[in-house]
Amino acid sequence: MRCSACNQENKPSARFCAYCGAALDVESSTLQSGQLVDGGAYRVIRPLGKGGMGAVYLAGNTKAFNRSCVVKEVIEYYDPTDPHERLRAIQRFESEARTLASLKHPGIPDIYAYFSEHGRNYLVMEYIEGPDLRQGLTHGKDGQIVKGRPLRVEDVVRYAIQLCEVLTYLEQRQPPVIHNDIKPANIILDKNSGRAVLVDFGTAKTRYARLGAGRPGRQQSSVYGTVGYAAPELYDGKAEPRSDVYALAATTYHLLTDDDPRAHPFDFPKMDALPEPLRPVLRGALHVDVTERPSAARFMERLENALRLVSGQPSDAPSVPGLTFPQGEKATTRKELLSLCVKDWDYAADMLYDGSLAQWLRTALHDTAAARVAEAAVARYADDRGAGLDHFIRSLDPKAMPQPRLQVSTRQVRYDHAWGQDASQAIEFTNVGRSHLYGQVTSSAPWVRVAGRVRCAPGRTQSLPVVIDTEGLTPGRTYTAKVDIRASGARLASVPVEVRVSLPLIDIEPMQIYLIFSAGLKFTDIRSFRVHNRGSGRVHCQIEGAPPWLTIAPQAFACLPGQTQEVALRGQVHKLLDKGRSHSAVLQVKLQGTRPQQVRVTLQPRTSKERGSRLGAFLMIGFATLFLLTAIIWFLVRLLPLLNL
Repeated sequence: MRCSACNQENKPSARFCAYCGAALDVESSTLQSGQLVDGGAYRVIRPLGKGGMGAVYLAGNTKAFNRSCVVKEVIEYYDPTDPHERLRAIQRFESEARTLASLKHPGIPDIYAYFSEHGRNYLVMEYIEGPDLRQGLTHGKDGQIVKGRPLRVEDVVRYAIQLCEVLTYLEQRQPPVIHNDIKPANIILDKNSGRAVLVDFGTAKTRYARLGAGRPGRQQSSVYGTVGYAAPELYDGKAEPRSDVYALAATTYHLLTDDDPRAHPFDFPKMDALPEPLRPVLRGALHVDVTERPSAARFMERLENALRLVSGQPSDAPSVPGLTFPQGEKATTRKELLSLCVKDWDYAADMLYDGSLAQWLRTALHDTAAARVAEAAVARYADDRGAGLDHFIRSLDPKAMPQPRLQVSTRQVRYDHAWGQDASQAIEFTNVGRSHLYGQVTSSAPWVRVAGRVRCAPGRTQSLPVVIDTEGLTPGRTYTAKVDIRASGARLASVPVEVRVSLPLIDIEPMQIYLIFSAGLKFTDIRSFRVHNRGSGRVHCQIEGAPPWLTIAPQAFACLPGQTQEVALRGQVHKLLDKGRSHSAVLQVKLQGTRPQQVRVTLQPRTSKERGSRLGAFLMIGFATLFLLTAIIWFLVRLLPLLNL
């Protein structure tokens, strides 16, 4: 059976590729670019890859300003005809997803959410931008072999040390979390921090879902890890934290030699080509007996000692020029440096931003990876020294940094505003811890707008503006949402938001309008009615129901609070088929969220009685005018003789 991922040939009975670990008997995922999933919460952008436990996609969170994230398909193996087994699989997935979502470490992507759709399970994770460690090695692509080469020894060992920190953190969880699929493709060099990040946690613990399936041989593909990296005990369905130590050691061997262990599982023929200090360290971690392997913490200590020797430094007395702090204390190791940075925060921040820390790490400690982390922290937080130092320390060792404590004094945000009005309030919070706090702020609804980032120095209180856009909400209804503050090292804080959108308040007068027309005229005089907004929010009006013989201007408009809008009406007599009778129409004045209000318009001709009345009035005015002129003439005739005397 040929693998569609790497084009390698496998045994007919294989269900997973022995070379890349991709599934051979599982239907490919059906997610397409542009597709909305989880009720429209995420939009698929493009596929990132696929493996034995499903496909991985780059997506955008539609409820968080299209923030990039990763949607990872997690395949559960069970008998689809057994409803009880299917229920157990769903419950197992939800339980493990909650466990993964609780993980918080700079070497692990955050797990944001999980959901099920069309019979498939998905995890939503943080998107780590950067290359994976497989890219520099020899690998297959589109059926062709892409030639690679080993990585630098110092870099590989430092990556392994960073990953040991992750494994130690996972081992200390209750219950311990086992990744189960550590390999170069699942290690990404974060382009922002420069550290190695362990990804693809969709495989953690879920590889033991299929019970009673038998034990696959050690030369077969299996659901127990990628062949070549998987520890021997995984093939017996048993796993413990030191199983990940074996996979990390196999990965380290691959990176140092460019010799892919998938081609010859449990055999590492180029081990003798490695530097002498590293051989016993890797051999111990690759022991077939899990009880003989070191823990992740012990493996890290041995790697650190080996790194000193490889770098030409004696393990018992390191000849490292110390970095002196104001109180006279000196740092000669990374651990001592981080401890003194926390102790003398402002001085350490100055050294970080003037380049002293990066230079000392690179030239004195020969720790290029840590120096890149320092430079990346400065670039990422150019305008905030405290946040930059916090990021630097946490990226190298999260345990060295005191935990911030986020205290939110705003228990709930409530709004009661008119439709169409932007409302603004704030969430008050305080950093009551001893370290700088920074993180991300998200809202669960698109009509709640918040700043994407939050930063707060120790002991400071800040206000987080929360803006509600009621434009797309229905008046008369109450809406609920929440604002989440995810801060570094602190517990997630959620503040509920409740919004009640009030109905618009509109007065219309007059409600009855008459338009009089005369024969021979094409149009009537212009009449109007007024729309007055006495509410506190902007109102959109739409006038409908106009007959062909009536023109309206404007037909649609927005009316601001306190504003009055006049709507002009004019009859078009030439469009009437019967000009000898009256015509009526009822206009519907539609307002958002309320029932339409009605304005009645009547177009009627002038009657004969009206014409007679008007003629009589003209005659009376004429007679009165004639009488007045006659009286004036008589008066002048009688007055002239008197003037001559």
